[in-house]
Amino acid sequence: MQENNNMKKKFFFFLKLAVGAGLVILLVRHVDWRIIEGELRDASIPLIFLALLLYVAGMLLSVERWRATAHYKGFALSFRHALSFHMAGLFLNNFLPSFLGGDAYRSYLLGRTEKRYAAAVSTIVLTRFVGLWAVIALFLFFGLLGFSSIFSQWIFQAFGLGLGLFLLFDIALTFFSGHAPVRKFFSIFPKKLQHFFHEIGGYSDTKFLSRSFFASVIFSFVGVGLFNFALFSALGESVPIAPYLAVIFLVSVISSIPISVNNIGLKEWAYYTFFPLIGMSPEAALAVALLGRFLQMGVSLFGAPFFFRNRLRNQEAENEV
Repeated sequence: MQENNNMKKKFFFFLKLAVGAGLVILLVRHVDWRIIEGELRDASIPLIFLALLLYVAGMLLSVERWRATAHYKGFALSFRHALSFHMAGLFLNNFLPSFLGGDAYRSYLLGRTEKRYAAAVSTIVLTRFVGLWAVIALFLFFGLLGFSSIFSQWIFQAFGLGLGLFLLFDIALTFFSGHAPVRKFFSIFPKKLQHFFHEIGGYSDTKFLSRSFFASVIFSFVGVGLFNFALFSALGESVPIAPYLAVIFLVSVISSIPISVNNIGLKEWAYYTFFPLIGMSPEAALAVALLGRFLQMGVSLFGAPFFFRNRLRNQEAENEV
């Protein structure tokens, strides 16, 4: 059984690798890299620095959101330790891509003391799903504000309808997880998954979910919307506010689809494909995606000490056993 699981993990890892590589090759073949080089060469350094500050501010908001979720689940997680685990996960994602992602590593670090791994994983899943609710809601909201540029186009109409229905279904499933029809639906899954769903069902408190959703909206607006807006401004791009915000949150949803390793290739393709639909330069959009990834990787380098310190502690604990 364990061998089969490892084989599946390897298969999906290399499949993601192939998808990411295919998208990168597609971009390399179709992009005028001389334009992108010029965009990056003439970029405003102060605005790039502002973007970096906004990214860090968004990251700290994300850490606090996760800490609050862990606290709700009964974990005595301080902000300092939450930041340490988050930075270790970021470093793992960006520099040591493997079968174990940054989210899985963070949940392991959180759950190892009390051996409550299912509960620890549920904190990551809950923050991810509430974060997804937030970016979908923001996409729909700003899409309606910029209706003539967004929902007048069939591609955005299709995404709006699909994501809107998904949002309603997922919220209903979470809020009514304790009701008989939902429990019956979950009962068709294996016992281990049922236990995990039971952990997720513990987040049905309306006030907590509302606070988490509001925190996710703020994080997304700062760490995604304003961060990328500063980068576009650094390249001298004229940004139509409402359409831009709708597209950046849609791109954020698309980039979160787990079909490539650390969304490499997928994120860049999404920027290059969707921003031109609202009249923005495809080369500038790709330059922003690349510059944003470079800044994010730079920040994640600071997670190296946390990652290797935690790894050393794990080895010492194993040796004691």
